[in-house]
Parts: sequence; structure tokens; C-alpha cells
Amino acid sequence: MKLAQHRHLDALTGEYMLGTLRGGARRRFERALREEPTVALRLRNLQRDFTPRYSQRIAATPPPAGWKRLERELKLSQHRAPWYSRVVFLRAWALGVTAAFVFGIALLALRATTETTLTPIAQLALKGAPPSVTAALSSDGATLELRAERPIVAGPLRSYEVWLIPEGGAPISLAVLGQIDATLRIPAAQVGRLRPGAQLAISVEPVGGSPTGAPTGPVILSGAIS
Repeated sequence: MKLAQHRHLDALTGEYMLGTLRGGARRRFERALREEPTVALRLRNLQRDFTPRYSQRIAATPPPAGWKRLERELKLSQHRAPWYSRVVFLRAWALGVTAAFVFGIALLALRATTETTLTPIAQLALKGAPPSVTAALSSDGATLELRAERPIVAGPLRSYEVWLIPEGGAPISLAVLGQIDATLRIPAAQVGRLRPGAQLAISVEPVGGSPTGAPTGPVILSGAIS
């Protein structure tokens, strides 16, 4: 029986995410992640659904007259500084705002320059599914950016590990991530090796990465470098 058809698939997936699924059951589940796209997709969806999100429902806007009422009831007006002492503060405030504005413009310019130097080199996807992550490389070959359609977050006992698979060679670890939507520095020894003929892959590993130097968990995303 395929695990994708199991009536307790959601419960098994939840236990796997929490790390309470052990022994033969865990090995069977990880085998299903490699062989059954539906199971891997269900894991991704649950990880997405349980990622904390801000909700507008918890936001509250105070009434317009709230501050005036507080000022009146707490008699705040007696603590207000005279106008001539506020001039110095306003001048310092204006200088601070100007400096922050200039810094913000410089930061945006730097970010725009960085973004324009990134070139997409691969589309990563689950086997049999449409691409969901774009890998882009900087012009100097030292920075790799993974742009996910939506962040894919690892469970509390898991990490994601990014691998470079050279043509005809063994996998080489590039980074260990907590979520698949990140910018990472390529190890100096691997700069220049992300070229056509090689592949990029992402596997699920224990917290901190593979203990063996090679993928030990299921490969959930992969794609050829073009």
C-alpha cells in the first residue's frame, strides 16, 4: 500500500516534522518522500501552514480621541517643555531624519546594484512537479540566492542542505539552511564550479547538516545548471 493513500498520512507527516516518528516507521516515511511525490508535497504544505504568520485579526486601532483623553486625565500638559527648549530637539530630529533618508537611499542603491548582478542558473523542483525554487548566481560566482515561491521552513529537528553535484562527481555541500529562501556565500574552493553540466540539489538532514559529508535524507529539490 502506498503511503500517499494511507488514511493517517497527515498524522504521520506531523510526527515526522516533530521528530517523534522513529524506527522502521520513519525509514518507511523517508522512503516514501523519495518515491511518492504526493507525500513530499504534503510535508511541504504542512511546513508552510505551520510557519508563524502575522494576522490582521490581532491588530487594534485606538480611537482618535484616546490620546487627548489620556493627556487630560493624566494632566500631561504640565510636563510639556517650553517652546524654546523644543527648538534644539526639532533641529536634531531634522538632522537625524535627513541622515536616515540619505542612508536609506544609499542602501536601496546598493541593493539594486547587487540584485542586477544575480543571474538565474537553475530551476529546482520536486521530481514530477513544477519548479518552485530559482537559483541565481552573482557575477563573481561567490553568492548564490535561492528564491522560493514561498518560504519552505525546516522542522525543529531538521535542516536543509544545499549540494553541488559536478558532472560525474560526488555531491559537495554548499550550505546548511533553516529555510529554503536565502542568500548564501559559496565556499571559496567551489567558486567557479557552478557551471552547465552540474546540478544543484537540496536534501533534508539532521539539525546542523549531514553527519557523513554526503546526503543522508531525502532529496526534495533538484535541478540542472544551465
